[in-house]
Amino acid sequence: MPKHKYLLPALPHRYFSSTEGLNTAGKKPLTGGDPHGEGMAFLAASRKYFEKAAAILGLSQDAIETLSHPRVVFKFTFPFRDDNGDYHTIHGYRAQHTHHKLPCKGGIRMDEAVDLQETIALSMLMTWKCAVLDVPYAGGKGGIRVNPRKLTTAEKERVIRAYTAELVSFRAIGPGIDVPAPDMGTGPQEMAWIADTYQLLERENINARGVVTGKPVEVGGINGRTEATGLGVYYGVKHLMDRIGDFPHLKMSPGLNKNKTVVIQGFGNVGYYSAKYFSQDATIIAIIEYDGVVSNKDGLDIERLKQWRDEHGTICGFPGGETTNIKDIDMKNNDPLGMECDILIPAAKELVINKSNMQQIKAKVIGEAANGPLTFEADEYLSNKGVVIVPDLFLNAGGVCVSYFEWLKNLNHVRWGRMTRRLDGQRGQAIIDALTGGGLPISAETQKLITVGASEKDFAHSALADSMVDALDQIIGNALEYKIDLRTAAMTAAVGKVNRVMRLSGNVFAQQHF
Repeated sequence: MPKHKYLLPALPHRYFSSTEGLNTAGKKPLTGGDPHGEGMAFLAASRKYFEKAAAILGLSQDAIETLSHPRVVFKFTFPFRDDNGDYHTIHGYRAQHTHHKLPCKGGIRMDEAVDLQETIALSMLMTWKCAVLDVPYAGGKGGIRVNPRKLTTAEKERVIRAYTAELVSFRAIGPGIDVPAPDMGTGPQEMAWIADTYQLLERENINARGVVTGKPVEVGGINGRTEATGLGVYYGVKHLMDRIGDFPHLKMSPGLNKNKTVVIQGFGNVGYYSAKYFSQDATIIAIIEYDGVVSNKDGLDIERLKQWRDEHGTICGFPGGETTNIKDIDMKNNDPLGMECDILIPAAKELVINKSNMQQIKAKVIGEAANGPLTFEADEYLSNKGVVIVPDLFLNAGGVCVSYFEWLKNLNHVRWGRMTRRLDGQRGQAIIDALTGGGLPISAETQKLITVGASEKDFAHSALADSMVDALDQIIGNALEYKIDLRTAAMTAAVGKVNRVMRLSGNVFAQQHF
């Protein structure tokens, strides 16, 4: 084993900090304090969903015991000195829920409330998410307990590189071990830093770029990854609306159209792209953010709203709608999540629909674009009321689906379409020439469709749509057969797949039989 596996000074010294000259007075706060179990409620809810599916499937106690706990957890701290010279201790986490398939897969989030329990819960969710879409990964998740909005770009880079170096020293990540991706507070730039740091420490690994997905295209990313999660939310809900006749109690007409009203909570990456694609077919009547709500009963112009947010740092004050500041809202009686609409898309943080506001919800369909936006209690209450809840483990899996395509691209060392696009276009042109030569009129739009070969983005979007449609058909089939809600149907499908793999593989140490 190369010595650098354990000798971190292989990294330039600027990525680490010493405690010399420790200065704690007046330093900027980067975290919400030491971890104190903020994620316990989320972990408990995640286990309840699993246990409900396990009971329906009749899983053995051995299998339930194994899948209730993470296979591996990395919990560590590392020193960090900010640009002002102040010293901080940063908490880092990486959880791998199972090793029934490898590599593991899951994002890295930067947030001041990140803790061990939340990270474990999200890794469990990733196992089910990968299984329900038949993506051949196990679940993983990572977190850095720091507020990224309080870091300069240089500070953020040092934190990300130090976190990566710690994980590499533990052999916790790698193209065949565990492949991170963006999550809340991280994006393509952070993934580029991770890839560069890993490649620095693993120079002989020809597949090193496959250590992380969600990278910029220039450093091995894939066209179509940026919008993948939001686009997947759109594909999933659109197909549900095509099959809404399977839920006659909703009394909704089939199809996604301008008569369908949509409210979206969150306007980050997932919220924005969800809104962008939904606005093509439906009417977005409100966007809810942490500081305010912008609404327009005739529909919001999403691109203009994004431009306003990018210029002003907030959606508040957007001239194309009516703004209500969060501080002016009586959340107890008038939570904006309870606005009258057909479809509600929570696309921000977990547990936003809970005991305090669940009775206010009026939407007929809830699409969980965020991870775990409903508490277990709220989910049970709304499901019993007849609300159709499209679960997160399916609906926001577009990111991991396209991440899988990026990973394959990195392992194959060639972009999708490079070997076929021109040849497909030439064959299409030959077909057009033969048809038009025989007097058959063909529209310009159809000619373009036939004569232009598929690009990398075309491959990614098409394969994502196919994956979402196939998975939802499986879920609805389960729901109708067993007379259960969509979340339980998705969980039983996912848990059943994972259990079958574990049963066939066995356990070399425990000689378990699941």
